Amino acid sequence: MPIVSSTYKAPYYLFNGHIETIYPFLFRRVKNPAYERERIHLPDGDFLDLDWLKQGNQRLLILCHGLEGSSSSQYMKGMANMAYAKGWDVLAVNFRSCSGEPNHKVRMYHHGEITDLEYIIEQVIVRDDYGSISLCGYSLGGNVVIKYLGTRQSDMPEQIESAIAVSVPCDLGSSSRALDEWQNYLYTRRFRNSLKKKFKEKNRRFPGTLDMRGYDRVGSWYDFDSKYTTALTPFESADEYYDQGSANNFIPGVQIPTLLVQALNDPFLQEASYPRAICRDHKYLYLETPRHGGHVGFWGVGHKESYLEKRVIRFLEEVEKKGKLLEGTYRSSSS
Repeated sequence: MPIVSSTYKAPYYLFNGHIETIYPFLFRRVKNPAYERERIHLPDGDFLDLDWLKQGNQRLLILCHGLEGSSSSQYMKGMANMAYAKGWDVLAVNFRSCSGEPNHKVRMYHHGEITDLEYIIEQVIVRDDYGSISLCGYSLGGNVVIKYLGTRQSDMPEQIESAIAVSVPCDLGSSSRALDEWQNYLYTRRFRNSLKKKFKEKNRRFPGTLDMRGYDRVGSWYDFDSKYTTALTPFESADEYYDQGSANNFIPGVQIPTLLVQALNDPFLQEASYPRAICRDHKYLYLETPRHGGHVGFWGVGHKESYLEKRVIRFLEEVEKKGKLLEGTYRSSSS
């Protein structure tokens, strides 16, 4: 039942997943939200920079970005602007090291890191009077959202009402292999170059933490995660990281209405990241698999909003209107 049909149709000139992924990244211009930045201090002595759009509403949407993204990524700004226009307060999270200023600790963000999101939510609930809170995560951020939901299960704060996750590498091992493919070289180079700057700064602040010799010669993402990701996280190996980070392992525990949007031509995803079998009989998680969209794409020239932004708002409004998703809300699809 919760495998749902999609109405998304890609523009004719965006004819494959790579173009759909790259085009909005390069050419979409989104008005900068009037964010108000707040720095919160974490229990371990580090900090997070949070960007807010507030208008005194009782509804809050928390946004989580992807790998090497930030609150300034075009998809984050687009979603923030649209949600704010629809009457939501918005909190755009910048994960550790992603706000433009190096963090104080060795620890970095990663696909399986949920304690910072947990802390943010706890602080918001204690401090602010929101009647309902929804979560929206993209790629890495979507993986974090699903793991948070699946880990908390019945211990979920009652204010958390719904969630959306987009372009999620639900199986980290297969997505690492996807990024190793020759046609994904540009994405790999961009991620590695961006992370290299942060890793060098980590090494400057914490000498000997990372062995940067041969950084540019590391081949596979598995080797990269084995050498660098594990050095900045509690994981002993890449295999442990993939096992404890992959959203697929936490989907069964999700217990609030959640929409997962995975384009079938996403260059970052292989078959294992389309959890059809898990979702088919899931009471809460709805899987939408449009033929097109790329990786966090879903946009065309001249469109003020992307399909994703409109889809997120529609899902949030449906959940809010019904209180819960009733059977028959969506038309079932096997695609």
